[in-house]
Amino acid sequence: MAAIGLIETRGLVGVIEAADAAVKSAPVELLGIKPIGGGLVSTHFRGEVAAVQVAVQAGVEAALKVSQVISHRVIPAPHLDVENLLLHQSQAASPPAQPPPDELEDLPVTRLRQLVRQLPDAQLKGRQ
Repeated sequence: MAAIGLIETRGLVGVIEAADAAVKSAPVELLGIKPIGGGLVSTHFRGEVAAVQVAVQAGVEAALKVSQVISHRVIPAPHLDVENLLLHQSQAASPPAQPPPDELEDLPVTRLRQLVRQLPDAQLKGRQ
């Protein structure tokens, strides 16, 4: 039976350690590493249930040495749609949709800051 393993850490170094330890410890396929936002990064992989359980445990232990583990999970027998979602996100993450200009006035300041920071030449820092 197939399973998906997920590990979420604070920072890139922790998730790279987790992914490295996971694929070295068990026969699993690394599906990707994805920045989530707010300094959080996740990695996900798939394989047989027992292999994914071993990989997640090894990944969590490795990540804890260099970072903070936010969450981890093994999903046995995931629905095909969930697996496809993870595969497509790994291959090409599409940028989030931008709201129409006339709706910008109704957005909270925190969301406006997020939108500005996504611009390639944004100079917005901190709480500006």
